[in-house]
Amino acid sequence: MNYNLLEEKWIPALWKDGHSERLGIIDALTQAARIHQIAASNPMDRVAILRFLLALLYWCRGNPPDNRDLISSFSSDWFKKLDEHRGCFNLLGDGERFYQDQAAKRRRPVTVLVQEVPAGNNFWHLRHSTDNRSGLCPACCALGLLRLPLFSVSGLSGPGEPNLMAGINGVPPVYVVPWDKSLLKTLIANWTAHPNIGTPSWVDYGGVPNTDADVPLLTGLTLLPRRVYLHEPIKTRDACTGCGLTDLPLIYACEYQTAGKQENNRWSDPHAVYLDGETRKAMRAVDLTASARFRMDRPWSDLVARLLECGKSGTLLIVGFATHQAKNIDVWERSIDVRTSPAASGKALALVKNWRVQGWAMEKKLERLGRSESEGAALIAAIRPHVEAKVSERAAELISGGEEAWEQASQEYAPMMSAIAKSLSPGVTTAALRRRRQIEYAKPDMRPKQPATGKKKGKKGGTSDSDGAIHPSPDPFEIW
Repeated sequence: MNYNLLEEKWIPALWKDGHSERLGIIDALTQAARIHQIAASNPMDRVAILRFLLALLYWCRGNPPDNRDLISSFSSDWFKKLDEHRGCFNLLGDGERFYQDQAAKRRRPVTVLVQEVPAGNNFWHLRHSTDNRSGLCPACCALGLLRLPLFSVSGLSGPGEPNLMAGINGVPPVYVVPWDKSLLKTLIANWTAHPNIGTPSWVDYGGVPNTDADVPLLTGLTLLPRRVYLHEPIKTRDACTGCGLTDLPLIYACEYQTAGKQENNRWSDPHAVYLDGETRKAMRAVDLTASARFRMDRPWSDLVARLLECGKSGTLLIVGFATHQAKNIDVWERSIDVRTSPAASGKALALVKNWRVQGWAMEKKLERLGRSESEGAALIAAIRPHVEAKVSERAAELISGGEEAWEQASQEYAPMMSAIAKSLSPGVTTAALRRRRQIEYAKPDMRPKQPATGKKKGKKGGTSDSDGAIHPSPDPFEIW
């Protein structure tokens, strides 16, 4: 069976008129102005497909022209190079194959290409699958191959193990991708000038790049950390375990092994956010299952702060793949709109950093209220993931908003803190009610810091205004 990715319908696309269908590479590129976005249900596929199409654009056209923002469509003449190299895009059949290596030797169920399909024989899993009996259609296999350069993880090392290695980025980073209202505009937003474009691995797989030299763009975007070779498809009435479509030939097994160590600190991924320029340490999605003291606010406040420092702007699709060695923990996405002036960006950065500081202060606040360190840590761990997820959904509003937006974000803590206060301080005695109120008010103060007025503090027990009059203090059980 032959299956050429240039014409076969395998890329899920949502058109501007609302209908969806699968497309081949040529149609996806030449019709990009009419396509709203890639319609894959998993954000990993949306990022992987976009980066693949972007790599094709660089390969066929090189760096963008100066008037790239005026481009209204991609001409079919731009992609004649694809026809000249048709064999590179054969997914099946004899001869060369796309992203595959005939020398691969380690039989595995083909579902290893799709992280969300459970391995083993999970008859009672929420999503049922059985190795070598659950198959993938050619289109889902192609999507799985596209994920390899971005989302491969290390693990299974030791005697008799395959010693799988991560990709060029090491532990998969958080990918931040400029996103627009059409596939054409999204590709143009990501199509920026690069000094060393290089050659993609579907033409010349050069192996591990030299760690002493800068990595060419197309090498880094398409470097394969796995050697894969798909077995032949079988005609069946079973449904594809990836997309659920029936009456398609399914592939049940593949050869799958590591391609060796690929991590390279000389590679600068265009969609990763780095903490600094020296260590090349990228922002990564955290493992929610790793610790009870997990800080949901920390990765988000750090990431948003770094985006502001780097001058990122526009609508950004943010995709994180949380892993632990060979385990796939979770994948999540956010779409935020960062549109601030240079002056407003500095103010927003200060607010985001205050968000981080206030998150650290939560446990200390509870300790000052007489709760033990372990009790306070458990309390915060119980409420923070949900609350900070709610706050992070409003990241775009917080970046561009003023004091009111941050005050509303702080109030997200109120309902859960009230419920926890009742559980930690039950009863109707005066002391219990006072403790309960203390806990209810223990939420971050994410409002902008007010500049010092230079006025002297009033006497203990009250505050004084300019005429020296003493006024009652605010409720002493409010934390700020």
